[in-house]
Amino acid sequence: MGGLSEKTMNYQHLALIYDAIMGDSDGVNKYAEMLQDVLKKGKILDLACGTGDLTITLSDRGYQMTGLDLSEPMLEIAKKKSKSDELRFFCADMLDFDLHEEFDGVVCANDSVNYCSSLEQIAKLFEGVNRHLTMDGVFVFDYHQVSRLEEFKEAFDEEGLIDGVGYWWHIESEPPIIRHTITIYFNGYPVVEEHDQTVFDLDEILTLLHSKGFRHQMIESSAYDGLYANEKWMIMAIKERDI
Repeated sequence: MGGLSEKTMNYQHLALIYDAIMGDSDGVNKYAEMLQDVLKKGKILDLACGTGDLTITLSDRGYQMTGLDLSEPMLEIAKKKSKSDELRFFCADMLDFDLHEEFDGVVCANDSVNYCSSLEQIAKLFEGVNRHLTMDGVFVFDYHQVSRLEEFKEAFDEEGLIDGVGYWWHIESEPPIIRHTITIYFNGYPVVEEHDQTVFDLDEILTLLHSKGFRHQMIESSAYDGLYANEKWMIMAIKERDI
């Protein structure tokens, strides 16, 4: 079954320009507002936290935050941005981690669950979340809708220059995969990172979720202006039992 690939998931080079390309403070604040509606104040684990924008924002709003990510370069940036001594960051695979504690809530944002390449990997993720949640704890994640595969049948390309570093971002779908190919030019020399996201049918995801000790309800993303309307499923799962 294995974990997430270090080769494709460590963001070794992309980390240097990630915030400049992907940074969206308005989007992060909207996501945080949604989470405040479904997560009580307490200990929250942010899986695949990246450079920590959501982790830090929730910490600023009164949550006791812990961030976890596979990429050490991304976490180094998160630690530099953090102004709180209470924030903790751990480098680990979200499919294989054990922090030896329980949390009141777990978040996995920014379609990070789609980086699981099989239903077996998603099942392993859900098992890990279950182990780290208190009873009746809440797990919130978003997931690409199948329609995104159709959207990226026509390739998307973006290129630019950030602090003297050029990049080219190419996205296209090869169902059930959305493939991101990022070429970054350091002193004119290209470095290529490839990141695959796999899109499964929602019913398969929910069936797995229930089998791993959760009940669920959908979050109506259209209720939050500009938050992934018609792009991603927003799912809140409540832990009902240990597994």
